[in-house]
Amino acid sequence: MTLFENLDNQTPKEMSKSAFAKRIGVTSGRVSQMVKAGLPVLDNGRVPLAAAESWYRANVRQKASEAQHSASVLSRVKQEREEAQRDLLQLDLAQRKGELIDRREVELALHDRARAERDAHTAWVSRIAPIIAAEVDADLSALFSALDREMRAHLEELADTPLAELLNHA
Repeated sequence: MTLFENLDNQTPKEMSKSAFAKRIGVTSGRVSQMVKAGLPVLDNGRVPLAAAESWYRANVRQKASEAQHSASVLSRVKQEREEAQRDLLQLDLAQRKGELIDRREVELALHDRARAERDAHTAWVSRIAPIIAAEVDADLSALFSALDREMRAHLEELADTPLAELLNHA
């Protein structure tokens, strides 16, 4: 190793503000802003390299990293908002096309249908009891009571069965 190679590898302990600006890749004006924010400077106006680089990492790089993280979080929130808006637009379009129906209307229709079926089943007992009693020569009152009791028990059992369970058996 020659004397000149050894000199090239040595890092100065201090440098001018413009040289420090070139070293960290910013303008001289930015270095002046950093000095106002607390970047160490010697009495002769030169920058102590080790202290200045340490301050730069702790204050500027750290803040840049935090800003990048905040930007990433903001980007993710914006993306989620855009996806939610897209979903809402798709739902609106499906509703306008008639592909969606109102949940409350469906619930009311199901309730009305269930009540109509219950009434039809209980009316069936009144209609069929005399026919069966005549066919098998049974007491109409006893037959009606037995059929009515069993039909009501059957309807209670259906009413107590969760809808999901009924759909799984289908």
